Amino acid sequence: MRHQFFRMFLSIAMIIFVLLMVQIALVFVGNYRFLAENWKREVFEEFVSSVRRAIQRIGSADDEAVINMIADSSTERVSGLILRNGNGDFVLSLGFSPDGEEVPSPRAAEFRPQVFGRLSAYYQKTIEYKDVRIAPPRYEMAITASDNIPVVESIDFRPASRTQPSVRVSLPAVLTDQDIAGTIMVTLNGRPQGYIDVLVYKLNFYAPTAFALREIIVVFIISLPLSFLIALLLAAIYSKRTERSVRDIQKSLRMLSEGDFNISLSKQDTVEMSEIASSIAALAVDLKRHQRSRKEWIRNISHDLNTPLASIQLLVDGAIDGVFPVDKEFLDKLKGEVETLAMRISSVRYYSYLLSPDAEVNRERLMLPSALPPDLIGGCLIDGSAEIDADPELLRRALKEILDNAKEYSSKEEKPLLKLYRGIGNGVIEVRNNGSLPKPLPQFFEPWARGDDSRTEGGTGMGLPIVYQIMDLHGGSVTISEKGGYVYVYLTFPDASSSLLS
Repeated sequence: MRHQFFRMFLSIAMIIFVLLMVQIALVFVGNYRFLAENWKREVFEEFVSSVRRAIQRIGSADDEAVINMIADSSTERVSGLILRNGNGDFVLSLGFSPDGEEVPSPRAAEFRPQVFGRLSAYYQKTIEYKDVRIAPPRYEMAITASDNIPVVESIDFRPASRTQPSVRVSLPAVLTDQDIAGTIMVTLNGRPQGYIDVLVYKLNFYAPTAFALREIIVVFIISLPLSFLIALLLAAIYSKRTERSVRDIQKSLRMLSEGDFNISLSKQDTVEMSEIASSIAALAVDLKRHQRSRKEWIRNISHDLNTPLASIQLLVDGAIDGVFPVDKEFLDKLKGEVETLAMRISSVRYYSYLLSPDAEVNRERLMLPSALPPDLIGGCLIDGSAEIDADPELLRRALKEILDNAKEYSSKEEKPLLKLYRGIGNGVIEVRNNGSLPKPLPQFFEPWARGDDSRTEGGTGMGLPIVYQIMDLHGGSVTISEKGGYVYVYLTFPDASSSLLS
């Protein structure tokens, strides 16, 4: 039971571990990213609202006035601003990247002050750039002013057209496309004057948020050993609960292996163990039935072979004692008994061959009925045609057994009907003869299932079992039914491409 305990422990521990990993993935891959995206969007929309209010107070449309107004509208959540000219080229940066790094700005004479509102410009002579693709502007600030004097006549702040494709821009290397929360396009008298890209601090930039994230990680680290302790406890409880059931099943299987089929399994604690116990009980019943069948087969074989042998012995003894004259009639009787004995021995030998690993099926594409010998189907009515994949020799043997039975039990006035047709993915041979099936129905496909009837009627009881094994080798089936005063036998051969043959 130690092995079962460890298997249970490992299984439960693995389940708990996987659940924890899924939770971690949901928090850090799903929720965290969702929160981060929402965070940037909320801060950008807050900045846009502040700009809407500020533009009502702007009086001049010159560059410095607009930049100061934009910078003054930023809150402490905005880490910086990127300014691009009307062509989309980078000209100025204010503040920091979302990770808290200084964003360098090219030194430009037209921007004299280094501080714009709460944001500063950090000028550098050399700047490393990289090309990135960013989303198109989300808002447009359309300024109308006099061409000669930069006095604002009106400002229309509205959502920008979202039909534009993404934009390729060159930015300082400390920035990525994910750092830009949104872009505002500034137009003057209908002409693009510039673009303002808003940078937003990341969630973990703030100490409380970083602390919360660290605490979540600590909780997960602490929960791992606790989870293993829980797994140990659950494994011990479950293994103890199933120990009695496992030992009971082991005992029953050992009895079956020793040939004792009189097993009795107690009621099991779980559904799974109950199903296993039911299967073992059913197996014991089947094995016990097979044991009786095997004994019955031995009795029937000895009876089937002994009957013609006893007749031969009687005839020979009678001839020796002078009771029977050794004439043509005597020899014909003797020959008939010998042929009966030989036929029964041949049927048993052929059935044994079909059950052996040496039995082979050499399939060919056969067109019926032309592929069937006339002496086999003589005396039958033929209806239809079909192509089937079958071994010619095995097919002829199966049909011979079926047709011999049909001819033997049909009335002389009505011939057996051999009907051929195609099914879905298979070929079907139907044999119909007038008559009825015995009641109760015997096990047609079990050897000697007809018992004494087969011997009194001259049969071997091996015909249908031989047919069943031939069809099983082909991956097909044989069925028998009765309807309207007729007995129907169906042989179904699957096509070579059928999954039954794969």
